[in-house]
Amino acid sequence: MILFLSFILFIHHVNTLHVTHISDCGTARGCWKLPNGCKDASDCQTMMTWKHERRHLIIEIESKLVKPDMWLGIGFSKDSLMGNDTVFECQFPATGSGSVYLSHNTAKRNIVLKTASQLLIRDGFTEFNDGKAMCGGEWILDNIHLDSTERTLMHVISSGRYNLFFAYGKMENGEKRMHGMVGKEAPWKSQEQVRFCQRCSSSFANVDSVAADEFKKL
Repeated sequence: MILFLSFILFIHHVNTLHVTHISDCGTARGCWKLPNGCKDASDCQTMMTWKHERRHLIIEIESKLVKPDMWLGIGFSKDSLMGNDTVFECQFPATGSGSVYLSHNTAKRNIVLKTASQLLIRDGFTEFNDGKAMCGGEWILDNIHLDSTERTLMHVISSGRYNLFFAYGKMENGEKRMHGMVGKEAPWKSQEQVRFCQRCSSSFANVDSVAADEFKKL
């Protein structure tokens, strides 16, 4: 009986582990790997993948740059500047469980969209594995059920083209602090715009980025 229970617990533990499916990059998934030219978890600092499942976008992120009591976020912007962006973010507090949210960037601050996060994020996860922060979930690409306030703060990313931003920073007392602006702590930005429509081939692009040290020159 004890052996049987141990086996069940082991199976449950295995099922909760997540991986980033970079083997599908360019075919079934779009990928953004940092820094430019890195191939996999052995030499990449951060990797993000996305894949369409009907009207959902499955997002996977892993990063060696993020530790406990930190956050990371992927911003979707219609221009090359931060501000008026939709953000898929993950929070890794020092204690307790982490969380996945949708949020909105203004030019000066970030606003967590609580209703959108509850209604549009499914099976969100955060974890640390082998020195890497890992998170993701299914993002339902349909804003129709949101109230008018939150709906106006979210891009319909299944339509149009978007620049991507990757940023991370510290948390204090459960609250996000602003990311750095120069050097290694500055955000990264994609060199090209990306589409997230279900049937367009550019959804499966391998995206290059502007180095963090170059961000201040934008």
